[in-house]
Amino acid sequence: MKNHPPFSNNSRIALVFSLLVLFAGIYFGGSQMMMEDHAENQSNPTVISLSQGGPMNFVSPSDESSTNDTDLVARYSHLYGKYQVKINTKRNLSLPSDQEIEALRMEANQLNELYFKMSLEERKKIKRVSFPYAKLEVDGKVIYRRFEDLTQEERNSLNC
Repeated sequence: MKNHPPFSNNSRIALVFSLLVLFAGIYFGGSQMMMEDHAENQSNPTVISLSQGGPMNFVSPSDESSTNDTDLVARYSHLYGKYQVKINTKRNLSLPSDQEIEALRMEANQLNELYFKMSLEERKKIKRVSFPYAKLEVDGKVIYRRFEDLTQEERNSLNC
């Protein structure tokens, strides 16, 4: 007796076509977003210093004299949203370079500084930034790895 395939050829063709359309949308949509971000970032000196690997300072000297906490919350929320997009972009597709991870770490530190300038009541309204990479030293070389990807031995060495 001959077994029939579970899916007809038409179903297989439809599945392959829909997957191709999905991947094309992700690829072309992502590249267009990156081009728009690139054009926007060329006029922003903070992003230029980040792309060159320099330290990034979210808080300008005039901002430090500001006493309005709601401005701090709005600025923090805006920067936190951009940071989360950077952290989660292409999360499962590729690993960022060590230089990109270091830039993200500096950005997280700056967001933490901004967070601690707020009052306790204002801090309760927002979520504190977290850096998703662990810094490990393997054979004398510093590497970064996501916390969820750590082995049990690596977790024990970091005391987590």
